[in-house]
Amino acid sequence: MVAIQRRRKHVIQQTCAKMKWNTTYYHEPNKNSKLVIIDKYHFLYCEIAKIGCTSWKRVLLVLLGVIDNIDSALDVDKMHYIDYPSISLMEPKKNYTSFLFVRHPFKRILSAYRDKFLEPVSVAFQRIARQIVSIYRANASVTDKNSGTDVSFPEFVKFLLNLKSNLNPHWNFQHTRCAVCERSYDFIGHFENIVEESNYLLHLLGINTTVFPEHEYSFHVTNISENNIYLKYFSQVPREDILKLYEFYRMDFELFGYSFPQELL
Repeated sequence: MVAIQRRRKHVIQQTCAKMKWNTTYYHEPNKNSKLVIIDKYHFLYCEIAKIGCTSWKRVLLVLLGVIDNIDSALDVDKMHYIDYPSISLMEPKKNYTSFLFVRHPFKRILSAYRDKFLEPVSVAFQRIARQIVSIYRANASVTDKNSGTDVSFPEFVKFLLNLKSNLNPHWNFQHTRCAVCERSYDFIGHFENIVEESNYLLHLLGINTTVFPEHEYSFHVTNISENNIYLKYFSQVPREDILKLYEFYRMDFELFGYSFPQELL
């Protein structure tokens, strides 16, 4: 893991040096964002939506003494509105281990689509669903426009490609959320191996009172069935839009070592 971390950090440093000045790909971070801080274990966590943050919050709540263990009954929605201890994203903090987890950009936005727009549409996303149907569905009926039901994945991709600013956290750029070109991180985890890497990190932090919630990842995130779902949804997207979507998220692809998705063309 030491060699893997060294390689991931090197890729980030090289990519930032090469691409940070290209405003087509690089996007300024919101420096008012926060990092979760746990003083007892001296760590800082940059949370990125759709990359295991619900599971990590279970771990945080155990460490904060709010719940007894990671299997404690808990309202998932309320979990995201708990006031976790935090500091400014750009605040320096000596002798603290900082970390984040990243994910294949296309698989992350597919996860956001399936979570927020498949039936039933999440209440918080109904307005966006109606907007997508109204603008990106040819000959949409009044009923469809008013309900926003059955948003297709190609329609969602069209919506993403026309966004200019104020991206929702569930599909915002990963590098923007955590300002990876402005501050360095001690550990960069990958969602594709989140259970093993999270438990490795917990051990590194000297935490032996809990483990990462493995049962929430009973499937392996790179298994055949998950890959088939990925291929199925992206097969519906026109080649031209796939190429545009890659350009849109190119900085995240390159920063975090994900290859161009040739398998989709």
